[in-house]
Amino acid sequence: MDRLSSGVGNLSLKGFGPFKVQLADHLNYRTSLRLATFWEYSSSFIGSLKSENADVGLMMVNEMAERGEIQSDDISMLTNALRQCRLDGIATAVEKIFKDNASQTGEQNSERPDKSVNPRNQPPETRPAPQGVGDEGQRQGGSVMQAVKMFSRLEQPAGQEAAPRKPGRTPIKTPATPTSGASPTAKSADQGSQNTETVEPIDINSHVTIKATDSRQKQQSIIGQLKEASNKGTPIRELILDTSFGTIDESGSITLHSDLVLPLFSTLLVLTVWTEKGRVMTETELTGFLKYGSKSTKLNVLGFQSCDLPSLSSSTEVLKEIQKKRLKVSWVDTAHCLDTSSGSWEMDTIDEVRADCETGVGMYKHWRKETHELQIKMLQFASENEIPVNLLILTKCYRSVTPDGTKITLQSGQTLPALSSVKMINITTEDGRKIPADEFAHLLEFANKSQIIEDLSFQRCELPSTLPASSVSPEMGSRNFKVSWLSAGHCFDLYLRTWKIADLDTIRESCELGIVIYKQCSSHMHKLQVHFLTVASQNNVPIRLINLSDSYRTVDATTGSIILESGVMLPRLTSLGRLSINAVGRELTEEDVNGLVNYSNHSSRCSEVDFYWCFLPWSVPTDRFPAHLRSGKFQGK
Repeated sequence: MDRLSSGVGNLSLKGFGPFKVQLADHLNYRTSLRLATFWEYSSSFIGSLKSENADVGLMMVNEMAERGEIQSDDISMLTNALRQCRLDGIATAVEKIFKDNASQTGEQNSERPDKSVNPRNQPPETRPAPQGVGDEGQRQGGSVMQAVKMFSRLEQPAGQEAAPRKPGRTPIKTPATPTSGASPTAKSADQGSQNTETVEPIDINSHVTIKATDSRQKQQSIIGQLKEASNKGTPIRELILDTSFGTIDESGSITLHSDLVLPLFSTLLVLTVWTEKGRVMTETELTGFLKYGSKSTKLNVLGFQSCDLPSLSSSTEVLKEIQKKRLKVSWVDTAHCLDTSSGSWEMDTIDEVRADCETGVGMYKHWRKETHELQIKMLQFASENEIPVNLLILTKCYRSVTPDGTKITLQSGQTLPALSSVKMINITTEDGRKIPADEFAHLLEFANKSQIIEDLSFQRCELPSTLPASSVSPEMGSRNFKVSWLSAGHCFDLYLRTWKIADLDTIRESCELGIVIYKQCSSHMHKLQVHFLTVASQNNVPIRLINLSDSYRTVDATTGSIILESGVMLPRLTSLGRLSINAVGRELTEEDVNGLVNYSNHSSRCSEVDFYWCFLPWSVPTDRFPAHLRSGKFQGK
């Protein structure tokens, strides 16, 4: 084997390589971009997908493999994400090719632990009791991480429809759970299948959805059935364009991404347009939808989700038609509706505000300044009217906080005042951002100003090890709301002003996502991460992945532990599922490879060790490898 200049080396089970190659064929640019956005990949990686000569599918597969989102014995994280991105057809196809490839490795798989008895898949009440875990226990309503995951995609499992809270509002949805019993007739348009697809009759008394991932044949069938119902005068309760909307002109002619034209349905009651996340609608597009609505005889609600919408000039002709028709135009994300007399957005009913606050309110870096302004207006209204905001998420849009904790400044320049009725706050920063002690204290004070605060959590940042006594008021210490550092699996004790290990549920959820140990992080953070991982291992909590991002120094010859660049020692873990070594430009020796492989052998769950972007030896003797890895491949690309 040739020496690697800047490639990838794998120790993986046979059959996984062919699966990854076939998986790459299903990941075109659009699908990869949606997944990368869903998982919040770095902007540099997303930018690399746009390169003219980039093999987008293989790039995405290698990145997912590195992050532990696909494994040789588990692709549930990927299929779950595909379904949450409303790519059900692709998810079904991926499950099929994974199953086909898995059948080639049945002999090897028989040596692995049965996943049906994996503690990660057992109900919480049947899992082992924690050892050395903080005593916070489960809070009513679940952890903040569960709430963040719930809010990140308001979607239900495929095939399970629920009645909306109000006409025009897409129902609250829960993250999809992939199942092996997916319909064999469900096919994605991206698969290019020429077989005849079986399309089930639609239920016009429920929510009829046209998805971007539906095949052209399926979309044609749905449109045909809607047209037939409309011609018969049968009311159509709601039509949802689920990221399938492509373009619209000023006359109101809607064209889907599949190039199919959506006709007018005279009996349609509600039309909801769910766009790609963060899509910015132009005035021409919004005017076109209003024109479509004015022509639809019985349409009474036109709703928009996941997009930024402009205001319109009061002289826009179509506004008069909408006003006369009394068509409600709702911007669901911000709980605002269009004022047809002025063309601007105004606060919706208090019931709509309450529904949004119950679900959760998210503010994102890519949102326009005007959108942040509307969200802040709605949050202030909720606070003034004592409407509980179950969750407030600030995703990469937090810039700074005032010393008195009364205001947060967003990246857009808008100012978010402290809220008196927010229950949980999640702040996700840019990767590796360091928040100093004084800023951390000011953020605690910001949260403390809420009368009902329960959780304040942080992700992707580095927090101080402690705070001065003067930073935490006695009143704040007595309230003792939960402060979580999700990236390190620890919680901050407001009374003692120090970090302690999180509750077992938070540890379990963090381990399911995978843990990245960065070189640039301090030894303080490395120690917390090692402590957290050790407790997880002691309690038999499966650790999906540990990714050493340029933080690996060597393997201790005496103990077999990994020594990090910070000098902190990572002991052997019995519940580790996969180990990934990122060592950009570094030359690893035979001793390094043997040491890392034997480190993984301490866990019966570990089936793969990956080496990325490093120089590897010409060859590595496998006689010292553990038996369950010795049959695998050692290769470089």
